[in-house]
Amino acid sequence: MTPPGPRRETPPPAVKVDTPQAAPPETDTCLTSLRAAGFDIESAEQPQVSKDECRIEMPVRLKAVPVPSKPGSAVRLTEQPVLACRFADRLGHWIGDLVAPVIIGIKGSDLKAIRTGPGFECRNRNRSQTGKLSAHAEGIAIDIAGFELTNGLTLRLGQEPDSKPDPALAALRTAACGWFTTILGPGSDEAHRDHLHVDILQHGSTDRYRICQ
Repeated sequence: MTPPGPRRETPPPAVKVDTPQAAPPETDTCLTSLRAAGFDIESAEQPQVSKDECRIEMPVRLKAVPVPSKPGSAVRLTEQPVLACRFADRLGHWIGDLVAPVIIGIKGSDLKAIRTGPGFECRNRNRSQTGKLSAHAEGIAIDIAGFELTNGLTLRLGQEPDSKPDPALAALRTAACGWFTTILGPGSDEAHRDHLHVDILQHGSTDRYRICQ
C-alpha cells in the first residue's frame, strides 16, 4: 500500500480589489500642455447619455484661455463648455492668438469673455430627429453667441437683417476657416441664424476640406 503524500492546502480564492483608475496618458499630456500654456481647464467626467454613440474623447471643461500678446490677461468662456481636449486646444489658441488681437485691433477694446453653448450635446445635426450625429455629440464643436468687450460692448451674432455686418465679426468668421473644418453662421441656414458654429469634424479622407459658410 502506497503511503499518502503530503496534504496540499487549497489556496483561498483571489479577491478582486478595485483601484482608482488613473487618467489616460493622452488626457494627462493634453491637460498638462494646456495648463502649461496658461489655460484655465480641468478634467471632466464622461457625460451620461442615452446613446452610446455620443462620447467624448478626453473630456475637459474649458474656463478661460490666455492672450499671448497681452501677458497676464485671459478671456473667459461664460458657459465653461465641456469639450474634447484636442478641440479645447484648437479653440483656445484660436481665441487667444487670433480673436482677441483682431477685436482689439478693430474695436480698440480688449476681449473679456465669449458667450457659448455647452459644447457637448448628444444630438443629431441641426437637432433633427433623424440623420447623422452632430459634431457636438463628440465634443468637437462649439456654438458662439457673442463676444463681450471690456468697454461694455457685446458683439452679438445674428444682427437684424437690415443691419450692416460688423467688420470685426466678419473678419473673425473668415479667419475661422483656417482653424476649423466647419464654420456655419447667420445666413448659412435657419439653424445658425443667431450663432457661429465651429467644429473640427473631418469631411472626406483628409482634414483639408472646409465647409465655410
